[in-house]
Amino acid sequence: MDTRRKLDLAWLMLVLLSMGGAGIGSGDRSGLTVAVIVALVMALKLRLVSTYFLELDEAHPRIRAAVLSFCYGMPILVILTTAFGDTLARLTGALI
Repeated sequence: MDTRRKLDLAWLMLVLLSMGGAGIGSGDRSGLTVAVIVALVMALKLRLVSTYFLELDEAHPRIRAAVLSFCYGMPILVILTTAFGDTLARLTGALI
């Protein structure tokens, strides 16, 4: 598959994931299940952008490691914040 076709498919996947995320966000559901789904969509989108549009595979290994840790670290933080938000708010409120 040529490079242009890969970019077109990555873009199409990003559009579909964005539309799916908008559908999830427009619903009246909440909770940990929705946070996990949103985090998975976020991880996929971050990975697609970094691979196909930032050319992460060509980057220096340290840069690649930093970007990948961001791609997978942020969704984990979203899940942890949803699961333990009250506790985190109480702990950080005590610091102020």
